[in-house]
Amino acid sequence: MKILLITFSIIFIISAIAPLSKREEWWIRGFDFPYVHFTILGFLCVIGWSVFDQPQGWLEGFICGITIALFVYRLTVIYPYTKLKRPTVPWSEDGNSRIRFVSANVLMTNNDYLGCLAMIEESEPDILFLVEVDAKWKDAIDEKLSKAFPYKVLKPIDNTYGMMLYSKLKLVDSTIQFLIEEDVPSIHTKIELSNDEIIQFYGLHPKPPAPGENDTSTPRDAELVLVGRMARKSKLPIVVAGDMNDVAWSHTTRLFMRISGLLDPRMGRGFYNTFHAMRPLLKWPLDHIFLSHHFRIARLSRLANFHSDHYPILIEITLNPSTQALVSKEHADKDDLKEARNKLEKV
Repeated sequence: MKILLITFSIIFIISAIAPLSKREEWWIRGFDFPYVHFTILGFLCVIGWSVFDQPQGWLEGFICGITIALFVYRLTVIYPYTKLKRPTVPWSEDGNSRIRFVSANVLMTNNDYLGCLAMIEESEPDILFLVEVDAKWKDAIDEKLSKAFPYKVLKPIDNTYGMMLYSKLKLVDSTIQFLIEEDVPSIHTKIELSNDEIIQFYGLHPKPPAPGENDTSTPRDAELVLVGRMARKSKLPIVVAGDMNDVAWSHTTRLFMRISGLLDPRMGRGFYNTFHAMRPLLKWPLDHIFLSHHFRIARLSRLANFHSDHYPILIEITLNPSTQALVSKEHADKDDLKEARNKLEKV
């Protein structure tokens, strides 16, 4: 029993310390994803040391102490994404001028086109952002979607990084940009609301740090930093959406939030895990929608899966600036700005 407890405690310690190094190798950044799972392991280790096996000697005492300290630290990281915290983006009390976004990773090899269309029809989005779409997906759903959405920006690609944006609201100055990698697009557009207000939208899907994709997180991190800079410089209300291939609590995502000044609507509401849709024990929030302080939230929900490995996510927002959200913004310090420059210089 003691050997198992020490072994699991060491595994937990490694899983907690490795991401703090900020190194960009894929196997280190991989510890970011099952964060809650490792935190549960840490909790079990703390219970084990407290109830079943008291530490004997300085080495066991050291392992026990580090385990408890890291477990408490991880709770402070997770806490903002629980309902125990006040939401950073407040709920909307205004029933007018609502904008409904749906963002979904369809899984390129998935052929449940009818299921996807049914999800879209049921959720009735004003703005629909789909990633991992190739020519087959476009051919299967574009004709029907074009009848409901008069504005669109399409870039289907057969490398799992294609994307398509459909809108019932007028799109202005729409561009498809390849910010960091020549085969990874992003969609940048302004959206004109019915009251003539303009908001800026960025749709992203950077490559993950993983074998067969990128050996390091550098390209993904650089793309997020670059978009974060754009958002910070813009004077328009901002919405950033997509499969970021990163989790909400990672150092990179928090750096993006500080650089951009954007807010995560999940804070104070829950994890809203979107991946993996078909593996009950392996779930974490990969699909994100970030907002500037100009918005309030009328609805935030995870939608039904249509045989993709991701759940779609829906957010309904109102253009209604909030002092609470403005105060909740995180601001980049000199170290953040330096780290952001270093990431861009590496690509």
